[in-house]
Amino acid sequence: MSSESSSLDETADDVPSPVAAFSFVLSKPMDSNITVCDNSKCDGVDSPSEDVTTCLLNLYNTNKPAYNLICETKNQKNPILKAITEGDILSLKCLLGEIEELSYQFTDKCAEDFLMHKLTSQDTGKTCLMKALLNINAKTPEIFHILLSFTRKHGFLDRFINAEYTEENYRGQTALHIAIERRQNEIVKYLLKEGAKVNIRAQGLFFNPKCKSYGFYFGETPLALAACTNQPGVVKLLMKHSDTNVCIQDSFGNTVLHALVTVTENAKPHNTFIINMYDRIIRSCKNKFLENIPNNEGLTPMQLAAKTGKLEILKYILGREIKEEENKVLSRKFTDWAYGPVSSSLYDLKDVDTSSQNSILEMVVYNTRIRNRHELLALEPLHTLLQMKWNKFAKYMFLMSFLFSLGFNIIFTFLYYRPRGHKGLITLNLSSIRGFFQLFGHTFVVICSTILIIHEAIAIFRIKPSDLHSVLSDAWFHVLFFIQGVLVILSTLTYISGAQEYLTFIVITMALGWTNMLYYTRGFQSLGIYSVMIQRVILNDVLKFLLVYILFLFGFGVAIASLMEHCAEGDECSPYNSFRTATMELFKLAIGLGDLETQDSEYSTLHLLLLIVYVILTFVLLLNMLIVLMGETVDKISKESENIWKLQRARTIMEFEKIIRIYFRDLFRLGKKCKFSENDIRLCLRINTVKWTEWHSQVTCVSEDDGLSLSNGSVCSSLTSIDEVDSSTQNEHITVQLESEEDAFLETAI
Repeated sequence: MSSESSSLDETADDVPSPVAAFSFVLSKPMDSNITVCDNSKCDGVDSPSEDVTTCLLNLYNTNKPAYNLICETKNQKNPILKAITEGDILSLKCLLGEIEELSYQFTDKCAEDFLMHKLTSQDTGKTCLMKALLNINAKTPEIFHILLSFTRKHGFLDRFINAEYTEENYRGQTALHIAIERRQNEIVKYLLKEGAKVNIRAQGLFFNPKCKSYGFYFGETPLALAACTNQPGVVKLLMKHSDTNVCIQDSFGNTVLHALVTVTENAKPHNTFIINMYDRIIRSCKNKFLENIPNNEGLTPMQLAAKTGKLEILKYILGREIKEEENKVLSRKFTDWAYGPVSSSLYDLKDVDTSSQNSILEMVVYNTRIRNRHELLALEPLHTLLQMKWNKFAKYMFLMSFLFSLGFNIIFTFLYYRPRGHKGLITLNLSSIRGFFQLFGHTFVVICSTILIIHEAIAIFRIKPSDLHSVLSDAWFHVLFFIQGVLVILSTLTYISGAQEYLTFIVITMALGWTNMLYYTRGFQSLGIYSVMIQRVILNDVLKFLLVYILFLFGFGVAIASLMEHCAEGDECSPYNSFRTATMELFKLAIGLGDLETQDSEYSTLHLLLLIVYVILTFVLLLNMLIVLMGETVDKISKESENIWKLQRARTIMEFEKIIRIYFRDLFRLGKKCKFSENDIRLCLRINTVKWTEWHSQVTCVSEDDGLSLSNGSVCSSLTSIDEVDSSTQNEHITVQLESEEDAFLETAI
């Protein structure tokens, strides 16, 4: 955490510390031996302030030496804090004796204030007890007991133990926080015994999740700190404490479970202890609905795990199955039956399906900031839920949308296609059947374009401005469809107004409309993957190439056109005599279709030199670099294209589901209500799985007749979930002896 209160003691546990290595700059370190100097004047961070209580200031008139001891200069460090840092017990006792003698000159209340003042750094609020815990050494236990005995003797032990940091970076932190961070279990027990507050919250900037580059977030409370730093003994001790509020929420509304989700990382050992700690807390907590408490953003721990892409802990929560009767309500998965390696399980859909607010499915599909979205969507029941939605309604709606777009493009093309190169406006002759068909076609196209513009505008508007990346990754077809609809309306308006420019809009719309049909390749895996590769090559390589190429084309086009002499009327002019013709000729050179033609003039050599340099930079360098980059992109994307295609199809399913009106959603809703107990009715999704590798740990008791017993030869073992199988017995073979001696050779080892 600081120079001396850094990461946790990794030797205490086999699991690595969850605190990642980071660098940060704080105005006042928690406990540093380095003093920052300003203008050659060093102020001790532990020096007390001259702002003392009125009764202390009155000493100036009564006892000059005492006043001098109270009002130490800022260039001096508190000698008591210094003695504790150095582990000098003799000096500590002498100093405590001196301030004890001085305290006799005050009344009881003023004496407590005086002693507390001398044992506390006024700049930071750090007490001598905190100082001792921040500087752990062999003499720390003795110093600890000396300080507590001294404060108990003078009647301010509770005030001393529960003193809080006042410095903004560590505001609210107490000695209990530091003792837990320092893994001093015996001191933690002693502090709790002496009345340390267990629900106190450290709210300084160091513990703020929004200031990740400054410190470490652990949920602000001692319980959350112990849980996030893998101290199960302390967690158990705190949860058994009568004053501990396990459901307490910090400044951000986060519970201890939210804190565990927040500190989860991708390292497997780290995830293991986090999941074990999470499971331990929800099982031990008397409030079985701790996991349902939302934070200030309205997110439960499971929803927070989905939003932040925490794969392992989300997998644990979604597939958690508990057989204990008192904790069965915590299960989100229920094994209904099992036969050999085949099992049928019911998954709780609460907060998972789109029927819930802030559903897991929507968070994963739409949050492009999650890099491992495809891994999250592979979890059950998300994977099966999406597949069932596709099979139940999405594929039919997708087919209808495809036919609609195809019909729209065909009608639009037949309306405006001009094979004979007719000039002028296309007139409508309502006296013929063809004219009525044209009128119907125009009306159909305008209405459909208006609907398309409104629908795509809403889809784009729903994308948060801060999440513009999602437009380029998942929703860029929305922009293309929106542009297509706008161009159709513009072409209609210009046509009605009699402007010849309508043909320009029509031509662009035709090209864009048929190109947009690539959107429907995502309905087929092979075509969808191929389309993904095309999209990524265009967005990653072609756009970058065009940006650089346009700069070369513009620069050399202007330069070469400026060298050309004026061409008189009737003379044969050079193709480079204007910027427009020069850029066209340079483009032909870039793709290998042009010639290095020069014009006889005093600048012909310079002209030829510019052409040669341009060819080398574009035809030789840029085009070959583009080919290489495109090849690398295809190789890279080929490994990810299937995942990208799955994400695109998942987004398509979600968009189609939003189109379904509210009163139709119940008709297409998946899952059935299941009653697990008198007051436990849930919406569940049944998923059948086959797991050969886990069969040996999930053998089922098969007994058709309840009256049969083991003596009658029935074969029985308990249905055991993975979390209940002891690791020491998982590798043992279970031998099933058949009843008949003749079938002894059929003895089976499972």
